[in-house]
Amino acid sequence: MRHALRVGFACSIALWFGTAQAATVAEVFNGDMLGTNPRYFESVAGIPRESNGNDHVFKVQGCTITATVEGNSVSKLRMELGDNCQADLSSFVSSYAPAPGKPLTVGAFVASSGGGLSYSADCLTLCGNAADPSVFAHWEGPHAVGFKEVMLEVVLASDTALAAASQWEGVMTKAKGEDYVTDTRFNCDPQFNEAAEKAFAEVPVSAVTIGTGLSKPSC
Repeated sequence: MRHALRVGFACSIALWFGTAQAATVAEVFNGDMLGTNPRYFESVAGIPRESNGNDHVFKVQGCTITATVEGNSVSKLRMELGDNCQADLSSFVSSYAPAPGKPLTVGAFVASSGGGLSYSADCLTLCGNAADPSVFAHWEGPHAVGFKEVMLEVVLASDTALAAASQWEGVMTKAKGEDYVTDTRFNCDPQFNEAAEKAFAEVPVSAVTIGTGLSKPSC
């Protein structure tokens, strides 16, 4: 009898663990997660793979999601995008988000949000070989979405991204000279946002960050 009970208990435990469901990207990279306690966040996302200061990196369904914790709550969420890692932004910014299920591009977000993005970059020329630089498109949402901010990041590694960067650089160099671009003065000058928007419209986004108080490269 005792043996039968032990076997039954063991089978129940095995069944419970076998049917337990891991978190999905939709559950973790979700607007409802912003402002939550980090302990609650980990109860859904699991244990972080690594932590760097306030940033905690999780792997969810093979996708890399970073939660930034400030003041004992999740203030920002960042997700690296790819063929198998696409983000649905609707839980964060409602109807301002592009339709889910398609690769996120700068142009798609401009079309759905109504535009008004500001553009910046780590560098566009004489960047060195330490790491691939990135271009950033920053959007500040209205009261209707709690003034949430969205930061689209394009890593300058693919041919399409590099071509877009070269196009943007060419417009600025022609108007302002090489030093203007080399010194990244454009990061604090909105007059070339339209040129950046046109150049990067069809370029896939490498990562997206959503939250408040998002930082971007300085001039």
